[in-house]
Amino acid sequence: MLDNGSTAEDVPAYEALTHYDIPIVAIDHHHPDPDAVGDLLDAHVNPYLHDEDYRITTGMLCVELARMIYPDITDELRHVPAVAGLSDRSKADAMDDYIELAADEGYDEDRLQDVSEALDYAAFWLRYNSGDQLIQDLLQIDSDDEERHRELISFFANRAREEVDEQLDAAMPHLEHEDLDNGAHLYRIDVENYAHRFTYPAPGKTTGEIHDRKIEETGDPVITVGYGPDFAVLRSDGVRLDIPQMVSELEDEVPGGGVSGGGHLVVGSIKFVKGKREDVIDALVEKMEEAEIDEALSSAAPIDDD
Repeated sequence: MLDNGSTAEDVPAYEALTHYDIPIVAIDHHHPDPDAVGDLLDAHVNPYLHDEDYRITTGMLCVELARMIYPDITDELRHVPAVAGLSDRSKADAMDDYIELAADEGYDEDRLQDVSEALDYAAFWLRYNSGDQLIQDLLQIDSDDEERHRELISFFANRAREEVDEQLDAAMPHLEHEDLDNGAHLYRIDVENYAHRFTYPAPGKTTGEIHDRKIEETGDPVITVGYGPDFAVLRSDGVRLDIPQMVSELEDEVPGGGVSGGGHLVVGSIKFVKGKREDVIDALVEKMEEAEIDEALSSAAPIDDD
């Protein structure tokens, strides 16, 4: 289980697999519930479990594990942790070292960002098809054709950016803004009714792109909520949210809401029943308004990542 599998929501699937004696390993960096999944996993690799930096992403962990298992693959993967980190907006201390390793292989930050955009675009359209060869081509694994790789990445990255621009051209006029009492900007967008559906970018990506633009525009603490009939996607910068804790509290505070979800502290998603959407989102905003502002970020220059 990669980038997933650390919480109580995974228990039913794990219990089903135990009937077939299938060993399970979870490699993840999301907030875990080890008491729930601990006995069901043969191994659980997660920085949280060892008081380490959760900003070390699953992609980085996977590369390091691959190198431990098969050291000869190291040369092919030197640039991959930097791609994983940029794709996941990581601010881990190790990012500088990984970016330096990638630069030694000819990947400056612009090229890494292009690879990230290309992978995200390809993954959206592949959906549940692993697309092994395409992913390897985009990551330039088992290929020395530099020109072909750059052309392929340019094509995919440009398509991704064009479609993001088209989506935001449609969505941004419908963005709702509110100044919270704690000093943060709150932006809300109904991605079900005011964004294109069944095309790139998906609701989470759409919300993230809006969030990035508002951070760059304001330079202030920003929370962005993209919501649909029965879900909400949350992004926050400069505000000390604890999304897993908020979800846990909402489960009790909104009876019959069917609230579930989680993620990282300041990036996550929540699911609920359609009829309780207004109650859940109103309660969510109240919690956001009570959250502390991160003074270090609120006084900083505009930033464009989580």
